[in-house]
Amino acid sequence: MDYQWLLLGFIVALAGVVRGCIGFGFSALVVASAALFIPPATIVPMVAILEIVASVHMAFSTWRQAAFRPLLYLLAGTAIATPLGVYALVLLSAADIRLLLSGLIFILSLLLLSGWQYRGVVTKSSYLSMGLFAGICNGASAVGGLPVATFLASVRLSMTQLRATLVLFFFAADLILILSATAHGLLQQSLVIYSVMMVLPMALGIQLGTVLFHKLNEKTLRLAVIALLLLLSLTGLVRGLLGYLIS
Repeated sequence: MDYQWLLLGFIVALAGVVRGCIGFGFSALVVASAALFIPPATIVPMVAILEIVASVHMAFSTWRQAAFRPLLYLLAGTAIATPLGVYALVLLSAADIRLLLSGLIFILSLLLLSGWQYRGVVTKSSYLSMGLFAGICNGASAVGGLPVATFLASVRLSMTQLRATLVLFFFAADLILILSATAHGLLQQSLVIYSVMMVLPMALGIQLGTVLFHKLNEKTLRLAVIALLLLLSLTGLVRGLLGYLIS
């Protein structure tokens, strides 16, 4: 078991670099990678705890650039739908959740890669609907930030606004997820201890990512992250499907 947690520490540090650079991708990278060898019911609450710590770490320097009005509607939908996602996490088997989250990450990554743009009129209900969808994704697999990042990028927020808005979204959305997970008995003392152990590699990764944010080409960085997400999610899909075929 020890080698698994060492490997998780490396994954968390790498995902922290991505989080520091572009403001999203941490949960998806950790969940898509770690769910290959650790049960999703363990990884999802842990990622929520780490996202809260990461958001606090980044919020002080970014909150002034956030788009607050869209954020409020997104969070309203997320608060309503997150308990439904957590219920799915409790109800479904680990194999089913792995397959579901891998498919979800794969589809969302393809959307990011395609450069999809939302062509309709962006209204309050648009943000609320996206918040509802993100809440289900967040509760079931802690990847609610991916659909929100895809949507906000499609409505042409600047990278600075996108990054700052996502930092605050993750903070609030994962507080909601932690409360829901606690109500279902998923948040145990040992899980909190393991989460604390992951804070240092994550913080080091975020610090490095923040430095790289001011130096690296944004387009190249986005493509690299999306390519990694596609590879990890495809690996999870193949593994899950093979498991069903063999059984």
